[in-house]
Amino acid sequence: MIFPGHVAAAAMAGRVLRADMRGALAASMFPDLVDKPVRWLLRLTPNDRIPAHTALAMVLTWSFVRLAFGPRLAKGWLVGYGSHLLCDEINAHLNPGRIYLWWPFRRYAMHTGPTGLAASLNDFSSASLAVEASVALVGLWSWLRRRATR
Repeated sequence: MIFPGHVAAAAMAGRVLRADMRGALAASMFPDLVDKPVRWLLRLTPNDRIPAHTALAMVLTWSFVRLAFGPRLAKGWLVGYGSHLLCDEINAHLNPGRIYLWWPFRRYAMHTGPTGLAASLNDFSSASLAVEASVALVGLWSWLRRRATR
């Protein structure tokens, strides 16, 4: 998934689970804000889904957020991060590549991913883009409906 789908999924999950929306939205983009530059700019990893698209990164960052900002924001962080990984796992079944949830504890045959936004978008199938658009539209509809009832 890309930005609209991740934000929409985190916002909807945050509402349903009554999580802190600031934490959910921040964490919804955190793995990409780490992994994309590490791959695309620094070229230190074979693809743009390690190291932050892992359970280890989720637990470490959640622990930091909990210690630094408290349990309320940490719940939102966990919801947003979890929704990001779930969306990318669904996306991985529609496109080349995958997420490496248990890295570095498990060995994976790594997909050598693209090095840039244009190349990355070329890896998206039409089915994946349809899922992205659907999640973003449902999220937008949900947000607009909620605002209208206030």
